[in-house]
Formats: sequence, structure tokens, C-alpha cells
Amino acid sequence: MYKYLFSLLLFLSISATIYSQDMDQVSMDAKYKMIYNEVLNALTTGKLDVLDKHVASDFIEHDPSPAMSEKSGLERIKEDFAAYHKIFPDMKAKVHSIAVSGDMLFAYLTFTGTTSEPAMGMPAGHKMTMNSVDVIRFKGDKAVEHWGFTANSDIMNMMPQDKMMHEGMDKK
Repeated sequence: MYKYLFSLLLFLSISATIYSQDMDQVSMDAKYKMIYNEVLNALTTGKLDVLDKHVASDFIEHDPSPAMSEKSGLERIKEDFAAYHKIFPDMKAKVHSIAVSGDMLFAYLTFTGTTSEPAMGMPAGHKMTMNSVDVIRFKGDKAVEHWGFTANSDIMNMMPQDKMMHEGMDKK
């Protein structure tokens, strides 16, 4: 009888340990998704105060825009977000899917907006739609790295056809 009781207690304690580890990861998944949504909201609204709370000061941007800030870390993100908000004051972001694996977050989203002024080869009043994938690495409660991937066709569609970036490229 004691043998069966011991086996049952051992099974329950192992199950509880595994379940609590899974719950810790679930809570981190939810936390990373919440942080991502708050940072995305900062980009679309221009309210950048939240970035200090969620982005590391030595943040690494692996896909920097050469047209934006030349600073690095959190200061670059703040300047880039402010510039994007100025160019696209009506920017919206729709997250289609989001997943977390360990300390990495993956999101597929679509940005839309209208340029308020000429920017990056686009005239004022130009409507853009851009499909992107974000990959973000977290350390604790802060985002520490970002990789961004944008559909080439969306980038090309943002450019006026008479101002294509490369010689010999024309509308087909």
C-alpha cells in the first residue's frame, strides 16, 4: 500500500512541477505579447513614453532604416518611431498572428498609412500598405533585439513608378 501511495505522490509532484513550469512560460508568452502590443501602439500613436519601460537602452536594431536616426539603442528607436509617426500620422497596424517561443516573439502584421509630407520617395498624400514580420528577442521584461522583414512587392508599391529606386526597373 505504501508503495502505491509513494508512486501516486511522486507522480503528482512531478506533474505539479511540469505544470508550474508550463504556467511560467504561458505567463511570459502573455507578457511578451502585451509588451509587443504596447510598443506597437507607441509607434502608431506617437506616445513614446512606454518605450523606456519595454525597450533596453542598448537595444539592437538589425534592420535599421538608413533614412532615419543614426543613433543606436533606445534613443534610435525613439527617434525612428517619432519620425514614422510624423510621416504617417494615421498609421495603423493590424497583427494577423503572433507567437512566442522561449525568449523570441514572432508577429505577422500589416501597416497602413498616408504620408503627411514627401518622404522616402513617396509624395505627400501617398497611401501605403506594408506587410511585415517582426522577430523580437526579449531579456527579462525588455525587448533587446529586433529583426524586421517586409515584402519586397510592398516596398516597390510604396514608390511612385516614375521614381523607381534602380535604373532599368519599370512597371510591368
